[in-house]
Amino acid sequence: MREPTDDDPLHGFDARLQAVIIEQAKVCCMNVDRTLATWTRTSLSLLVMGVILDRYGVLLGPRLHPATPLAPDPLFGASGMALVVLGTLMALVTAIRHQAYRRRWKRAFAGFDGFGPWLAFAFAAGTATVGGLLAMTLLACRL
Repeated sequence: MREPTDDDPLHGFDARLQAVIIEQAKVCCMNVDRTLATWTRTSLSLLVMGVILDRYGVLLGPRLHPATPLAPDPLFGASGMALVVLGTLMALVTAIRHQAYRRRWKRAFAGFDGFGPWLAFAFAAGTATVGGLLAMTLLACRL
């Protein structure tokens, strides 16, 4: 019996063990989708916190310019922008990694790709796009 490889993980196993491996691979693929959803949710939280910190930092803490209480604070603006950029990068990286895993899974289990639409990837890519637009808008408001 030859050892299974990444390209052919079912080689050398009988039909019963192949069915078990396929079911475990399906569960693993669903876990990857759930992980992508979790990272996307975290990146959305960072985007929202970044906007809140950037726009409503006026209401927080000590002011660098006490004479102008409604002027934007550079510290809160930079922190908010950093959170928005971090959230955008997080969504982008997880979307790319998800697609890389999905391609590898489809190559290994070509006949068993019965998983649904690209909703998780589309949502992560959309989050990255919105985050990028939001970062550009916040930067344009600073200039």
